Amino acid sequence: MTLEYTKEMTQMAHEILAEGAKPYTDEQLKEIPRIINTKSRYFLAVDLNDYEILRDVFTEEEGGFSTAWNGRPGAQSIDAQIAAAQSTTGKGDMVPLHFAHNQVVRFIDDTHAQLLTRMHDYHTYKDNGDTYSGYGFYVDDLLKCADGVWRIKALRLDYGVLLGALRR
Repeated sequence: MTLEYTKEMTQMAHEILAEGAKPYTDEQLKEIPRIINTKSRYFLAVDLNDYEILRDVFTEEEGGFSTAWNGRPGAQSIDAQIAAAQSTTGKGDMVPLHFAHNQVVRFIDDTHAQLLTRMHDYHTYKDNGDTYSGYGFYVDDLLKCADGVWRIKALRLDYGVLLGALRR
């Protein structure tokens, strides 16, 4: 099944891409690997069902945490997001795999950034080998928290292609 990317996400992606063509400062260049590391920790925590690490990649500083999926509101707290991850990939009946690539960072200021990430997720059910797979992109708002660690404040995903069926 193919889906339309939302206008809001497409606009944010274009803005991040345009901003990413500008030179980064030396300080920003040092922060980019830390920002990308946050997203990598997110994907690996979901794949490994490690909910303590997953909890640590999100922040509720500055008014809370939120998600959106193809323009629709998702979890509006860290606990709700962890529960959502547990209900889909944490039941032990599948092997989840998330792949991230083509990442571009846009700095808003010294403690706020956005990360554009192309993604492919590929989940295989253990009982019969059925797969559920999707292609799309994330636009995440990140905050450099009081402890100096970058964390995700808003997690947004638009799928463009979904293949197979996700069991609930």
